[in-house]
Amino acid sequence: MKPLIKEAVCISQDLGDVTFVGAVAVMLHTGEQRQSQDLDFVVAKQITVDEFLDKGYKIDLQGKKFTPRNYKVDVYHERNLNGIPLDYIIRTATAIPVDKKGTTVNTISLEGLIIAKYRAGRDQDIEDLQRLAVCCSHKINWDEVKCLAKSDTEYSEIEQAISLYLT
Repeated sequence: MKPLIKEAVCISQDLGDVTFVGAVAVMLHTGEQRQSQDLDFVVAKQITVDEFLDKGYKIDLQGKKFTPRNYKVDVYHERNLNGIPLDYIIRTATAIPVDKKGTTVNTISLEGLIIAKYRAGRDQDIEDLQRLAVCCSHKINWDEVKCLAKSDTEYSEIEQAISLYLT
């Protein structure tokens, strides 16, 4: 099992119901390895500092959080993710198997991930969007993308981007 995926399993065991939204989600949806400096996830209920510390997590002076295994984590519990409501991310999470024992990791839906990556627009997000297009274009529920898009224009731009990445 890849180290980031193994860490995602550990975080899920440590913290309970979490939904991964960054590199781990891209890796699980595409089946491809990707480097990352941290693991990003959404929680339904805020985890207090004391709860993190009780579970062996570390918090530095700047408020950055680290797992007991020294992976940096970014936890979303209040603010939306690039305009996508957290309750939507949790409600539509996809449980993806990560081993032969039936262990799963919850990730943002493919459509939510596409919207989030498109809106973020950083170099790594564009690379992720290209990877998602190549590996997952046949699985995209375009009606769901349209529902999540802020406008018909944004929907059209995403549709064109995905088509462009496939050529």
